[in-house]
Amino acid sequence: MSGERGARVRTALVGPAHPAKGGVVAHTTELAHRLEARERGTVEVVSWSKLYPALLYPGELAVPGGTPDVPLFPRTSYPLRWDRPDSWWRAGRRVAGRDVLLLAHVVPLQVPALLAVLAGARSGGGPSPRTVVVAHNVLPHEPGPADAVLVRRLLSAVDGVVVHSQEQAELARAHGARRVEVAPLPPHLPGGAPAPRQPHGTAPHDGDLRLLSLGVVRDYKGLDLLLEAMGHVPGVRLTIAGEFWGAAGQRVAGLAAQLGPRVELRAGYVPAPELPELLAAHDVLALPYRSGTASQNALLAFAHGLPVLASRTGSFGEQVRDGVDGLLVPPGDVAALVAALRRLTDPAERERLRAGVRVPDLDSPWERYLAAVDAAADGGTAAAPPGGRLLEVAKRGAEHALWGRVSVQRRVSERLGSAPYRPVPSGVPRTGVLHDAAEVADAVAQAKRLRLPAHVDAPKNWDALGAVAAVLTLADDGSRSARVLDAGSARYSPVLPWLRLYGLGAERGSLAGINLEFGAPVHRDGVEFRHGDVTRTGLPDGSLDAVTCMSVLEHGVPVREFLAETARILRPGGILVVSTDYDQDPPDTTGVTAYGVPVRIFSPADVRELVAQAAAAGLELVGELDDGVLAHPERPVHWKRTGLDYTFVLLTFRRRG
Repeated sequence: MSGERGARVRTALVGPAHPAKGGVVAHTTELAHRLEARERGTVEVVSWSKLYPALLYPGELAVPGGTPDVPLFPRTSYPLRWDRPDSWWRAGRRVAGRDVLLLAHVVPLQVPALLAVLAGARSGGGPSPRTVVVAHNVLPHEPGPADAVLVRRLLSAVDGVVVHSQEQAELARAHGARRVEVAPLPPHLPGGAPAPRQPHGTAPHDGDLRLLSLGVVRDYKGLDLLLEAMGHVPGVRLTIAGEFWGAAGQRVAGLAAQLGPRVELRAGYVPAPELPELLAAHDVLALPYRSGTASQNALLAFAHGLPVLASRTGSFGEQVRDGVDGLLVPPGDVAALVAALRRLTDPAERERLRAGVRVPDLDSPWERYLAAVDAAADGGTAAAPPGGRLLEVAKRGAEHALWGRVSVQRRVSERLGSAPYRPVPSGVPRTGVLHDAAEVADAVAQAKRLRLPAHVDAPKNWDALGAVAAVLTLADDGSRSARVLDAGSARYSPVLPWLRLYGLGAERGSLAGINLEFGAPVHRDGVEFRHGDVTRTGLPDGSLDAVTCMSVLEHGVPVREFLAETARILRPGGILVVSTDYDQDPPDTTGVTAYGVPVRIFSPADVRELVAQAAAAGLELVGELDDGVLAHPERPVHWKRTGLDYTFVLLTFRRRG
């Protein structure tokens, strides 16, 4: 909102408010207070009298006892009802004359209402408000089939989007956001001042480590993993204070029962006035999430003097100083939780971590957050779109044509009784560089000879042939049962359909692709494509024979984290095949962006650093990498969108045993 520094800005904030409960309610209310405190205009909160259908929300909808978690915002109205679409439009009409409209996005279920509010606000005949979505979760932790479509409609309809992590920014851009601002979730802590610390008494388990878990029990929060770890570590007690939802809640309650008196279940929402004493009665707040976006629970613990045991996911990796005010473990890693619990059972270690806790800064993060909201309203940081709607339609058409052909070819082979002989691709080195246009033409011709659907972008056939050949000869034993993940996959890219034509993928789930752009899982001829982060896949240790990653690392992927995750999920002897944009003398890409991140073309030094990082992670290069290998006489790859010419490098690694 920098364009109106001398003007009074009228802001409408649409989001949940008391008597609804939870962190988003507290955030919306605190955001309104902070906007108002700047004395640059007026703020009003437009909220819900009926927030969710009771059947779709298994917990209590309102704060028990009626006491708000944070001070109420005085100008709050409640015209919105989930079951009255006419209320959505009317609420939008009510704020049509405002300068700025902020929309709190929590779940896709509310997207139709938010779109109706937007339409109403833009129908007043005067200037339309500048519009910002504050996205607490771009997609839900457990996305449904229509979620990605709804979210794309919302994010593409506003001027800017505010998210709470870089990962969420990438997801927002992949779902239509044109302008994105990233700001860590600022503190909006319920509960007031800390209560006096409750010392260990004289009960039989007095010296035990006292863990606390707060909030709704859901699968992604990983409490079942923590309970499993507790089974291996005596001297640990846990209080689970929160609502137990669905199958995940039942599973956690069942596991807790197996540990008997070591686990106390305090079912139900914890009102804010009860938080200080509850926190004071425990030693460590436990946040063993499988996955996460942004949470203030670590800050809540620090505000009350407690260290934290958390997974390195979402915002926890930035909030918790590992070994200083808490311990961080890899998400989904029971063995790491066991080790952390053993460490925390030492009273001296607990006291050392408690001494490292610092009361969080409650004001500076809000200054940065309001600046991000202003920037989003003013237009934010432009993210180069991936080609617009026409390109998206073309990609979907290419996807369906590709998989239709694969399915027909396989079915014809099955009816003939045996698959026709198809030699393994040849001519592309396991580790090497695409030299010239002649090699591109050879790759396209070979794909056609092998009856493999050629990629429309001709150079991409070169590294795809190399990846498929490496999987067939280095990762598969001839039974065509290798389990392969295509990291950063596109559903129209060639590696997975080509492997399917070679007979892989007979077992469901053995061929899969993940990408942050994906929403609900999609299956194409037995191959699964699902939402996922290449640095945090959630897959079990040693579960894959091969990982391929074609032309992905140059798009802002944290390379070291990706290599560490790949090494974890590969079995000993499994392989990683990577290609990326490369040039022995890279062109200047300063200021050039694509898909919301700076364009990167790897140099020889960058490639050698990648290989060194891979070696540190336990991945050994297959082949040689010297100056001769890295040289190329031509730049056979042209990226029309950026005007850049360069080539590809292909690298194959084997996981050490």
